[in-house]
Amino acid sequence: MAIDKAEFELIAQNLYIQKDYSKNKPTKFLFDFKHLNRRYRKVITIDRLAWDKRQRIEEAKKLLATYKDEVKQGKAPTKALTIEQLWHHYYKTLDPKKKWTYQQQHNYKNYAAPYIGSMKVRDVKPLHIDDLIAKLRQKGLKPRTQKLALNVLKPLYRFALVNQLADEDPARFITIKIPPQKKIVINASDKLRKVYNAITTIFKDDPYYQALFLFGFTGRRKSEVLTLKWANIDLINGYYWLDHSKSNQHQRYSLPNSIKELLIDIPDGDKNGYVFKSPLNPKTHLKEFRAQMRRLKEYTGIEELTFHYLRNILVSALAEKGLDTPYLSGVLGHTDITTINKYLTNNTLKSSQEAYKLIDEVVGTPIG
Repeated sequence: MAIDKAEFELIAQNLYIQKDYSKNKPTKFLFDFKHLNRRYRKVITIDRLAWDKRQRIEEAKKLLATYKDEVKQGKAPTKALTIEQLWHHYYKTLDPKKKWTYQQQHNYKNYAAPYIGSMKVRDVKPLHIDDLIAKLRQKGLKPRTQKLALNVLKPLYRFALVNQLADEDPARFITIKIPPQKKIVINASDKLRKVYNAITTIFKDDPYYQALFLFGFTGRRKSEVLTLKWANIDLINGYYWLDHSKSNQHQRYSLPNSIKELLIDIPDGDKNGYVFKSPLNPKTHLKEFRAQMRRLKEYTGIEELTFHYLRNILVSALAEKGLDTPYLSGVLGHTDITTINKYLTNNTLKSSQEAYKLIDEVVGTPIG
């Protein structure tokens, strides 16, 4: 945003005040000086309405002196730096192997770059980000998707501030309210039976995929299942634990007998590292299983079926059976029982044991 010097009048060396000064409004000052043959200009606002004009000018002089010192020490933000250039600096600091890095790059390119990528870092104000969000909304994108822009801009500006590439964070106080999304599943018990029958029928002779889907069937997230290691399974005592759950806590769950027997059937030579190894590289874990998921969807006739939706079916079926909220929360691995609300739509070991008893009743066969 260009600075119009005609709007200011000189009051001291390198310091200008806005011509339409009013004691009842915030006051703008312009810094304008040269250092090593390079010109530096900056507009600042002093909003202390209780101060008189003299006090505001004195404060502006102090800020000017600080700014000059920053310039001399090489700490002043680069005025010409754009959001796009800042993004490239920031992206270099991220781990390219992490999925989160890929997601951040995708979010930046789709939800931030088209709207403010060409703007200078120091020119972006909260109103510009509000406008960005409004444009995403006008495109029909939901609040959860709109928030992806903020999820990029907030760490981006933290990086800028730490590296003294920006004066302020325009995204700091901007929030997007995500409406509650209750995922109550209608006829959940019937769907739970269908899913169980599909898993045990389609993968009757395949302990690998039958165990994988039964983990999801009993409440585990996709990432938790795929990264599960043999070292975290106690086949003798019948439980397993998660080191890297979504809540970043160690969580222990009862291991259903049906899954335990399937794991035992996996050849002994494979019982090291990840449980669900990649068929392409045994040193890493399986990444995707779309074909198998598609078979389950077709067999059950549940069009909305996904691996995550298994959790929705499970918790809704257990709620139909009257399982208390703390147990529902525990079986899904939530540390805060209020999180369960979005699926009705603490002790994880005890919760899983109680849940398995009710699952047995629903599907008509003991799984625990």
